[in-house]
Amino acid sequence: MVPRYRLKYIKKDTARYLSHRELMTTLQRAMKRASFPLTYTRGHHPRPKLSYGPPLGVGVAGLSEYMDLELDGEISTQEYLQLLNDQLPPGIIAQDLVKLDPGEMGLGKFINCACYRIELDSAIFSSISTISWEQLFIKLEEEHPSFKEGLLKWCVDPAEGYLEVLMRVGQEGVSVRTLLEALNKGIGTTVLLPTLVTRTALFHLEKGLITDPLIKNTHLLGEK
Repeated sequence: MVPRYRLKYIKKDTARYLSHRELMTTLQRAMKRASFPLTYTRGHHPRPKLSYGPPLGVGVAGLSEYMDLELDGEISTQEYLQLLNDQLPPGIIAQDLVKLDPGEMGLGKFINCACYRIELDSAIFSSISTISWEQLFIKLEEEHPSFKEGLLKWCVDPAEGYLEVLMRVGQEGVSVRTLLEALNKGIGTTVLLPTLVTRTALFHLEKGLITDPLIKNTHLLGEK
């Protein structure tokens, strides 16, 4: 059986402006230079057997991104992790590499929710109270039916200047752009301009339990 591995990596700083396609190309080229024994599809245009987590929007950073890869033989994960980092450009950092168990669910089926941190201008927090935020999100759920299922949890930290949201991804999900546009409309101003949007985590959510794609520790939705 062909061994499968899962890579966890960071995309930040100037690298957050890479498109998903550019990111894919960058990672593939780095793996080739690092001599990863990649396996390829058959046909006239063979491609490495790689699969990625949900795409990040251009300008969005990611602190816990994932990709799966099929290799032509087993490798030393720590050795190849270092080899890969030696070939990656600034802003992309390989954090961990683990071998998957046979039959383990792929990323496309496993990941179904994501946590985002949205940094906001301080003027937003000085003009909107915590109660007003609660009323705003209630209104958004009433006006946008998809938010009721797609927006799982949110919290505001005025001291740190950010809004954090846990959302579904995929067909039942809500895009960050849609959320920001709805917030802009709900607040009735164009001041809501985030200086940085960061996807801080990706998870699998089922029956109220959240599972990490790499270490497989599970906790209840709402627990830290």
